[in-house]
Amino acid sequence: MSHYLVIGSGLVGRLTAWRLLQAGHEVAILSKDDREGRDSAGYVAAGMVSPSSEAVGSEALVKTIGQRSYELWPRWLKDLPEPVFYQETGTLVVAYAGDQAEMSRFRRRADHVLGASEYIALDHDGISQREPELADTFDQAILFEQEAGLNNRQFYRHITALLEKNCEWYQCEAIEQLTKKNIDSLCQRYFGKPADHFDAVIDCRGNGARADLKQLRSVRGEVIRVHAPEVNLKHTVRLMHPRYPFYIAPRADHEYILGATMIESDDMSPVSLRSGLELMSALYSLHKGFAEARILEMSVHCRPGLPNNLPTIKQTEWGYHINGLYRHGYLFGPALVDDLLTLLAGNKQQVHFGALYGV
Repeated sequence: MSHYLVIGSGLVGRLTAWRLLQAGHEVAILSKDDREGRDSAGYVAAGMVSPSSEAVGSEALVKTIGQRSYELWPRWLKDLPEPVFYQETGTLVVAYAGDQAEMSRFRRRADHVLGASEYIALDHDGISQREPELADTFDQAILFEQEAGLNNRQFYRHITALLEKNCEWYQCEAIEQLTKKNIDSLCQRYFGKPADHFDAVIDCRGNGARADLKQLRSVRGEVIRVHAPEVNLKHTVRLMHPRYPFYIAPRADHEYILGATMIESDDMSPVSLRSGLELMSALYSLHKGFAEARILEMSVHCRPGLPNNLPTIKQTEWGYHINGLYRHGYLFGPALVDDLLTLLAGNKQQVHFGALYGV
């Protein structure tokens, strides 16, 4: 059994601590966030696991990494003592008649990045069969079948309960920079042990690691959660639009997560009036049943991104940084953590994405 210190308790920190426990190791957690995780991007996110539709706007490697997570999520969730909502119904991409140029561009990009065999083109009859409540609005759609979504808040609750029972877990002030000296000081202060008690330190601070990862930047995202009893959507829906393309992710009990904005900023102020109006207008135009929806929450957080918008696992003298998940936390998280555990076990040749991390 090895001993690991995880610094940061956002999505990646929780996944890392959990999988280390599952592998039989002893884990301690140190984080500026509370145990609910309310100050993490993973708590605010929509929890989408969309390898193909996300790759269309970036590159094929996003699908490769995301597909690995898509395979891991259902297996890992079975290890939790309580069930987590996980829906594998796929993603439906639509556009209004006046925005078909956007859809055409998206489809050409999908053909270039993924190949035409990676999606299903639906006509009006196909939409009627797959998502009948959108058939009156759209005549064409693209369906990515192997995509999923999970209830991130439910996941956070269950994983918190598990970690609290099995880890030493302390809340601390923000840690600006990690060095061998201040890691030793933190270990002595919070755990009463020297740093060398731990086999490695795993840095999962996200945007908090900017002093250590100089190229890290913040990408602001805004989401709205609504309860809409008159709406019955089965798929994650992406609406192509020239100004504010957005997604809507369904949950159980007629709850939906709506998001669109992707702003290069570390601004954590509340949702702007303009963003809120545009998002809610798009929501109503998609399905008139949203007219009587109740707004449950409007949230903001900033995601950590690197220049290539791809993640990194970077080895240091004291352990590893795992960071740069951009807006793909749930899409990249399990794949990265799985590779991290492989590295910690000394099996570099078995790491799925070693070239990406430079290992």
